[in-house]
Amino acid sequence: MRYLQYKGLVEREYKKSLRKVMHELCVEEGLTASEGAKKLGIAKEVFSYWQRYYRMEPRQVLFDQTIDSLEGLQELYAVDAEAVDFSKPLQYEKEESIKGLEELIERMIGYYKFLHYKTEGLAAETANLPLYEFSYGVVERYRSGELLREVKEKAVAEK
Repeated sequence: MRYLQYKGLVEREYKKSLRKVMHELCVEEGLTASEGAKKLGIAKEVFSYWQRYYRMEPRQVLFDQTIDSLEGLQELYAVDAEAVDFSKPLQYEKEESIKGLEELIERMIGYYKFLHYKTEGLAAETANLPLYEFSYGVVERYRSGELLREVKEKAVAEK
């Protein structure tokens, strides 16, 4: 049999397009080429060909999902990036205080969001953004007293 004959056979049996059948088997059920071929009752080579043709091999699926998620990330910081004002002077520049630290962290968060937006999420440097967001969260927890309570709780738990 030829590929088209196998294709017609499978589509008639499952009453849907071969692309949908392959998506169900490869992505939803996660079957390997051997398992999928066995389930369809066809040669493994035919199934492997269809996997490559429809981009249903595990690595191809992962790659396509990654590209789709990157395209969605471009808009993630669009509003924040437009609101960033790099010309605004630092209010606490001369202070070594929590307020000064918080202001610098906010500025760095703004910078990395802008960079992320500008490079469509592809700049390696934007990997620092979670670090600064975490740091900002720590400062907020310090200001609210939550960090102090946690430290005391941990000290009591260790005794």
